Amino acid sequence: MNAFDRRIPLMLELGFREDGLSALREYIDLLWAANDELNLISRKMTFEELIDNHLIDCLLALPLFPREIKKAADFGAGGGLPGVAYAIQFPQLPYQLFEKSVKKREFLSRCQKIAPNLEILGEIPQDLDGVDLVTARAFKPIDVILDISRKYYDRGGSYFLLKARKEKIEEELALARKKWKHLEARIEPLKSPLLEVERHIVLI
Repeated sequence: MNAFDRRIPLMLELGFREDGLSALREYIDLLWAANDELNLISRKMTFEELIDNHLIDCLLALPLFPREIKKAADFGAGGGLPGVAYAIQFPQLPYQLFEKSVKKREFLSRCQKIAPNLEILGEIPQDLDGVDLVTARAFKPIDVILDISRKYYDRGGSYFLLKARKEKIEEELALARKKWKHLEARIEPLKSPLLEVERHIVLI
């Protein structure tokens, strides 16, 4: 039994839909196969680390993912975590993945066969027309994310940011509040049952 199959009970416990597991497995296999060439995550990483450090890491936040949204966008989509995984989980949700790297965009385009609700794009527009939620993981500091999408933020846009240490998050929020004095943010801890790591979700 490989690392993906071993973690299926945990994926279901975290709220991933059972009928999406085959598509999720197909995506992870595609990501793993392409990683050697494109370095989408890290060429030094084992398959087990991909599952436990990255995929499960993204799924920890699923219980907090808002359900009433009509369109989402992921910044710095990279190899597709969390964007592709969330698009598979919510197949009726149009999901825009923004990625600067042409090679990574080409990879993400291959993921559209697995998750047809994906749209692959380059530069992030400030207004993000029609988007209800922005996701990002290991992308940029919070003030930079808000600055990149200033018009979206100004009209009350919501953010779902996967972050690590709380101390670092509070530093980022303090910096962001120098630009946006009325910034409201909620920091929720995410507990990995597999790893001794500090993980949080920042909800804006």
